[in-house]
Amino acid sequence: MSVSSKGLQFIAFFLLAAALIGFASFSGRVSSMNLPGPGIGADAIIVLTGDQGRLEAGGELLQTRQAQVMLISGVHTSVSEDDILRVTLLDRATLDCCVTLGREARDTAGNAEETADWADLNSHRSLIIVTSDYHMPRSLLLMERAMPHAELIAYPVRTTPPWRQPANLRVWVLEYAKYAMVWLSQLMQR
Repeated sequence: MSVSSKGLQFIAFFLLAAALIGFASFSGRVSSMNLPGPGIGADAIIVLTGDQGRLEAGGELLQTRQAQVMLISGVHTSVSEDDILRVTLLDRATLDCCVTLGREARDTAGNAEETADWADLNSHRSLIIVTSDYHMPRSLLLMERAMPHAELIAYPVRTTPPWRQPANLRVWVLEYAKYAMVWLSQLMQR
């Protein structure tokens, strides 16, 4: 049984419309994310490396005692402790006592695995997740899968949305596609 040309056009139109509606919904969700109020209080802070602002936000959360310890997940082997100190504005004593540099993760799924292993080893159950706003939905999906019983507190680092800075459209669309793939794979596993 073959599909007619009109049938293929309808399928293509439907898929395009679904993708556009999905991206609009994703963008709205990302744009409406709010920071938690003051005095968050958690067992640990988890910073996922990547965009600017993430390490700074994690350092500020640790300095203001929103948690006593911090894992920075996905630290490249070329990044030194001095580099971390320079960006986070933490002092050496705080870095030595309270910060773990996770160097195993190479992607967001790896961040979730590295975080789950570290949190389990240290009996941490409430975690402040620090990452870019557009990266948060997928990060939370993967973290929830890796740690279904943990309390995850989103701490989105604001980025400029593509309707204000068109150069960011590619990053947001790519992240939406990755998010949709993770969401669909989890939906099919249920």
